[in-house]
Amino acid sequence: MKAKLLAAAALGSLLVSACAEQPQPPRPVPVKPPTQIDGVWYLDQNWTQDARQWYYNTTQGSQIMRYDWFMALQDPQTKEPFVKSVPRYGYTAGSPSKWNPDLLPLGFVKDTDPDKTEWIGMTCAACHTGDVRVNGKTLRVDGAVTTGDLYGFISGLSVAVHTTVTDNAAFEAFAAKVLGPTAIDTKKIALYNQLKAFDKSFATFVAQSTPDTPWGPMRTDAFGMIFNRVSVIDLNIPKNNRAPNAPVSYPYLWDAPHQPKVQWNGLLDNKNSFEALGRNAGEVLGVFGKIALKPPKDSGHYYYDSTVRGQNLVAMENQLRKLRSPVWPDSIAGNIDIVKAAAGQDLYKQNCESCHAVLPRDMTYTTAPITMVPLFNWAKPDDPSAVLAAFGMICAKGVDAAVAAKMITVNYAADPKMAVDALCRQSDTGAIAGVAMPPKLLGGTPLKNPDLAATLLSNAVIGAVLGDIAKNPELIGDLLLGDDAPAPWASNTWSDKKAASGSKKTLSTKPLVTAGAPATEDHKKLATILSGAAKTVATAKEADTTSTSKAEATAKAAESLATTIKTLLAYKARPLDGVWATAPYMHNGSVPNLYELMLPVAERSPTFKMGTIGIDPVKVGVDTRAADNNFVFDTSKPGNRNTGHEYGATLTDSQRWQLLEYLKTL
Repeated sequence: MKAKLLAAAALGSLLVSACAEQPQPPRPVPVKPPTQIDGVWYLDQNWTQDARQWYYNTTQGSQIMRYDWFMALQDPQTKEPFVKSVPRYGYTAGSPSKWNPDLLPLGFVKDTDPDKTEWIGMTCAACHTGDVRVNGKTLRVDGAVTTGDLYGFISGLSVAVHTTVTDNAAFEAFAAKVLGPTAIDTKKIALYNQLKAFDKSFATFVAQSTPDTPWGPMRTDAFGMIFNRVSVIDLNIPKNNRAPNAPVSYPYLWDAPHQPKVQWNGLLDNKNSFEALGRNAGEVLGVFGKIALKPPKDSGHYYYDSTVRGQNLVAMENQLRKLRSPVWPDSIAGNIDIVKAAAGQDLYKQNCESCHAVLPRDMTYTTAPITMVPLFNWAKPDDPSAVLAAFGMICAKGVDAAVAAKMITVNYAADPKMAVDALCRQSDTGAIAGVAMPPKLLGGTPLKNPDLAATLLSNAVIGAVLGDIAKNPELIGDLLLGDDAPAPWASNTWSDKKAASGSKKTLSTKPLVTAGAPATEDHKKLATILSGAAKTVATAKEADTTSTSKAEATAKAAESLATTIKTLLAYKARPLDGVWATAPYMHNGSVPNLYELMLPVAERSPTFKMGTIGIDPVKVGVDTRAADNNFVFDTSKPGNRNTGHEYGATLTDSQRWQLLEYLKTL
């Protein structure tokens, strides 16, 4: 094993020193018209049908429950197999293909452990593939927002399992499918005890995942769920649990691999292939991926065992780099008014483009520029001690208390709960307190106890990736190969990909680590936050004035920390290509359509119905009048505020309609 790690380290060194930027595919114009397959219209997003079916049906390491159990489970409401009820929670029904022989719902997949145990899990596609209905036709938008209700699904699954272990007839039907109709009683009893244990643990998970305010469809508290999964379940520390009360919309994925930062608050850097893999590995841990968080045994086993499928994640990221935003389907949704759109283009340049860059469809691009819009104005932005004191107040007593103390004023007034939670939440690090991932020899910082939840997650993710590399150094080869790899459904081994692409091309990918910027730099900064931001400031004030170098170092550290805090207490403004297919709007999905997003806050809907796949082609957004809506969004609830982004409030109504028409063309 140590030899494998050394080999991986050698490959990593080669990658750091020799890799070049990945070539980017062109953005063709015009696009092809929509294509109908099995009653669904697919838009031209630069993916073939094989490409999307592979993406829908490739495991990333998510493991919800035993596969045979899931397929045998009955829905107590419908008396049908539970697998057929998953679309009832807003997830898309699967389509027949060679990639989906069991006709699982879209984004649900079988995951097989090395010991051949089979599990049901979720893929990226479950949350990031959206069907939209326009004028009676259903369009599939790859990379868009699902209408899935994650909490509805897990709570419904828990009810089905509990019914099976408390109703003899339900269990007998379940056992007949799992064990066969002639199974002996001793095997049935063993199966019953196993399912009963799962029922208890899964019910606990659902209880710990219950928000105070329902998320509803199309949203989840992503950070809250991931933090709970790692700090509560994987570390087995129940007191770390926090109700996931900061829901956000599922972000759309086209252009995301090209953005320098990801997550709504830009928490994670996304400048190279390693950072992309880490971000995706963290997502797996949030959707039922498993990781054994135990102190490493020795230098030859310095990693965490996990179910993360690194090679598949790299192939998925490469596939997403080819995905393009959907063009407004005028043949289905109606023609764009060119006169209005032309006037709207000027309005966009005046009011929107400074934050939301335009990515021309007829040009190749290598990055998707973003703008981080600060949530707060700091009373003394140039005084690190004042910024750190304000941050301490925000974490200890909340945003309103910091405003009342005149430490901050609200700038971009959208609900700040997600960004604040991501930076302020602490967790007991339990058994892995003091463990550094990567090891200290490579620049890692040992976990403190307690420590920032984001730092704990970073530690887990890095350990999982190291574990994958240790067991399968071909993962390094996949990172090297990048876009030069042939289609993943044609070949799944590094040696095959390398042979197919040619050895001279194996270094044409983004570097594993950006030159001059250690991969752990932000990790270290964030780790410092809970090592005592206020204490750092106090130390700076009490430092020995005769020790100039020590005082300067302390001041520099405080200044760097303050800058990091100001940077991350912000929300990301990204390019808006394809924005017509991404309702509802704002980071928390609190505005139903683009027209309302241009209104003053007081004129926006305080409540609205959602859950349908239908879109309103006039106001461009959720069809709030659709009969199949199943959730009422209440903007008065915590985490649901629809305030902020009043950049269209000063426009006339005719100007809003002009701008709206232009937004359809992006």
